[in-house]
Amino acid sequence: MIIYEVNLEVDESIKFKYAGWLPSHIEKMMTMPGFMNAYWFFREPQFEGKDPKKTLWTIQYFLKDQESLDQYLNGKAKEMRQEALDLFGSEHFKAERRVLYPLAGAGEVNT
Repeated sequence: MIIYEVNLEVDESIKFKYAGWLPSHIEKMMTMPGFMNAYWFFREPQFEGKDPKKTLWTIQYFLKDQESLDQYLNGKAKEMRQEALDLFGSEHFKAERRVLYPLAGAGEVNT
């Protein structure tokens, strides 16, 4: 199991529209092979030294394995990312991504 994490920084001017769209985007992501679960988190800007007028969200997608992530990144990723850019424009939000790999002995997660 691995986690594909997307960290969003969204302008106040679009946060409600973005929040209305994001659940359907997450649902589409969950149709990708190997995507098992997803969680949507709110982050406090002041804890990260960010502009308090920005809305910070993190979506963590739990994937079966690296092969599933590679399949997504080499396939549908560009299309899925473009959807947000077309709707909201790159000047109104920022997305950063990272991949998290569990360490042995750090706790058990069964897939």
